[in-house]
Order: sequence, then C-alpha cells, then structure tokens
Amino acid sequence: MSIDLEERRLRELLDRLDSRLHAVQMIAEVDLDNAALREGIPGPYLDNIKESALVDALIHLSRSNLEDLWQLVKMEELPLGVR
Repeated sequence: MSIDLEERRLRELLDRLDSRLHAVQMIAEVDLDNAALREGIPGPYLDNIKESALVDALIHLSRSNLEDLWQLVKMEELPLGVR
C-alpha cells in the first residue's frame, strides 16, 4: 500500500474517532444534566425511554471507538497491548 493511501486511511480513522469521542462526551453531558434534574422541579427533560436510547447510543459509540482505537494501534504498531 502506498504511503499516501495509508496516511489518508490513518487520518480518516483519527477524524472518525475524534468525532465520535466528542459525540460520546456531549451525550454523556446531556444524560448527566438530565439525571441532575430527576429530583427537581420541573424534573428531567428526558423520560426513561429517551434516556435509555441515549445510553444505547453511548454504548454503540463507545464500542465503535474501541474498535477504531484497536485498529489504530494495529496500523501504527503502538505498544498499547494486544487485542
């Protein structure tokens, strides 16, 4: 594989990972805000179903991030462990 193609694949992988990490952070902050309102008035802005959907999204994004991280480790032969 050419170096340019490998660098482009690496950059795309890093960009996807960065984007999803930001999405995970934002969803977690929304979920945390919602939990803080649970006991207050007017109460949480997400019901249990919507909150569960957010947690499912967090799980999916986190798994996807982990897969990309391991792919990055494998591509760059980083000494972070063996999967």
